[in-house]
Amino acid sequence: MPKLCKFTSPIDGKPVYVNPARVSVVYVHKGVPADTIIGFGKDFMLGVKESLEDVVAVLEKAAADKG
Repeated sequence: MPKLCKFTSPIDGKPVYVNPARVSVVYVHKGVPADTIIGFGKDFMLGVKESLEDVVAVLEKAAADKG
């Protein structure tokens, strides 16, 4: 099983786990407050509490550790 990356749900503060190999896009949806969105393909988007920079750093570290 691939190493999963742990993030935080913005709604209830519970942990959510992401397979970094399945992530296709990470972006910020401008709102109040702004949401960091992790996209898996075109059909599934997941909002997380962490900043865009933090999400990208965690995913890049996981990718580097794999290779």
